[in-house]
Amino acid sequence: MSFPHVPILSPIYTPELHKDDYIADPRTQHQSFGYVPLMKSRQILLPEGHIYLRAGRQIGRNKGYGVRHIWEQHFHELPSWGYRTVNEVAAYVASVIVHKAAIYCEFHQTKNGYRIAVLRSAKGVVILEPIVDDNSGQAFYSVVTAYRINRRGHGTQVGKVIGNAE
Repeated sequence: MSFPHVPILSPIYTPELHKDDYIADPRTQHQSFGYVPLMKSRQILLPEGHIYLRAGRQIGRNKGYGVRHIWEQHFHELPSWGYRTVNEVAAYVASVIVHKAAIYCEFHQTKNGYRIAVLRSAKGVVILEPIVDDNSGQAFYSVVTAYRINRRGHGTQVGKVIGNAE
């Protein structure tokens, strides 16, 4: 009989981590990078929940999530942004997910709900996907990807991040 993987919290990314293990916020060493408040817009309810960065996996071009996906999609760009190794991906994500960063929703539904974008204009954007933990039933937001953009948020601003640290 196999048991479901129980995620661990790691201070850094290593290839040996399970895809669903959490990477700690380098500012606080906690699991959560911030909090998405309950939001209602256009008759759509967006659940509240903590923001977690997972070790992730790369499935293919523009397919995957977490640290591994961000690094494999943007390893050629990250050094020019000041983040030179895969272990600095969490620091880049943390630089975007700050207290009062704008949250946008394009109202495009995936199998897990509505993806949302957290934007800090000079630093970039982090795409989040709602997840419901099968064991606890708790909702959280998983970091799908992060990248630089040179434009305003796309979609409708529906709220602001409640940050853990500045």
